[in-house]
Amino acid sequence: MWYKRSEQTNRNAAWYSMLGIVNILGSLLSYGLGHIQSDRMHSYQIIFLFCGLLTVLVSVPVCIFMPDSPMEAKFLNEDEKLIAVERLRMNQMGVASRVWKWDHVLEAFLDVKTWLWFSMLTAVSIPSGGITTFGPLIIQSFGFGKFQTILFNMPFGAVQIIATLGGAFLATKLKKKGPILILLCIPPVIGIIILMVVGRGKNHRGILLVGYYLTSFYPGISPLIYSWSGQNTGGDTKRKVTTSILFVGASAGNIIGPHLFKPSEKPYYYRGLRSNLALFVAIVVLVVLAMLWIKVLNRRHAFTRESMGKSAIVLDTSMEGSSNTDVEDTENAQASGVGDKAFDDVTDTKNEDFIYVY
Repeated sequence: MWYKRSEQTNRNAAWYSMLGIVNILGSLLSYGLGHIQSDRMHSYQIIFLFCGLLTVLVSVPVCIFMPDSPMEAKFLNEDEKLIAVERLRMNQMGVASRVWKWDHVLEAFLDVKTWLWFSMLTAVSIPSGGITTFGPLIIQSFGFGKFQTILFNMPFGAVQIIATLGGAFLATKLKKKGPILILLCIPPVIGIIILMVVGRGKNHRGILLVGYYLTSFYPGISPLIYSWSGQNTGGDTKRKVTTSILFVGASAGNIIGPHLFKPSEKPYYYRGLRSNLALFVAIVVLVVLAMLWIKVLNRRHAFTRESMGKSAIVLDTSMEGSSNTDVEDTENAQASGVGDKAFDDVTDTKNEDFIYVY
C-alpha cells in the first residue's frame, strides 16, 4: 500500500536482509554475553532476555510513528497523500481498507495461488528451522569448539545478506521472480550434497564450511515468495488473509524443521539433509507450477478484457522503475479505462485489468 509493484521486492528484501545482520551481530553478541558468569541464569537466558528487551523497546516508537497507509501518514500533507495513493493505481491492488469482506476470505482459501505459495514457504521454512536450530551443531560436528562455532556462523549471515539483496535485485531487473527462486535453490542443493558426501576429518573442514555457507542462500527465497504473493493478490482483506496463511506455513515449517535433525545422527545428519535436499527440489517444481498457473490467469483476464471491448494487451507500468513518468502513466491509464477498479477494493480475480507477474 506504499510502493509500486516494481519497488516492493527490494523493500521486502531490505527488511528481510536484517536477518543476515542479526546473524553477524548476534554471533558477536552471543560470543560476548556467553562469557558472562552468573549463579542465577544460564548464558542462553541472558542472551534471550537481552534481545527480547531490545525488541520490546524498539516496538514502542514503531507503533507510535509507523503509519498504516499513505492517507494516515502525518509527515505528508493532503496533496502528497493523494500523489502517494494515485501512483499506486496500476498496482490494481486497492489501498488500506477498514472493511472486512468475507467473500475475500473465501476467495483467498479457494485460490490455487495461495496454496502454491503456502507450499513453497512451508517447504523453505523446514530447512530454515532445521539449519537455524542445528546449524551450530553441524559446525561443531566439523570438529570446532563452542565459541569457534559461534564465530564461524558470522559468514552465514553475510552470505544470507548477499543472497537476499542479490536475489531481489535480479528479480527487479528481470521483472520475474520465478526464475530467480529456482536460481536461489541451486546453491543450497550443492551445499547439502557436499555435507552429505564429504567426510568429517580435520582436513575436510574447509570444504565442509563452504558447503554449509552455500546452504545459507535459502533465506533469499522467503522474501521473494512474500513479494510474489503480495504482487499477485488484489483486495485488502484477501491480501491480509493470504499473508496470514503464508505465515502459518512458515511457522509450521519452522516447527517441523528441527525434528528432522537428531543429535543421535551426528556428525552426518543424513535424514535431515536428505529431507532438505528433497524440499529444495520440491520448491523448484512448485515455482514452475505457479508460473504456468499465472500464465493461465493472465490469458483469462486478456479474454475478459477483449470481450468487454478493451484491449487484450495491457502495459503493466507498475512493474516499471520509478521515475518522473508516474503521473503520465496514471493519466494514460485513466484515459484508456485501465485502472478504473484500482481503488475499488476488489480481488485480483474480479478485476479484469489485474496483470499477474511471474
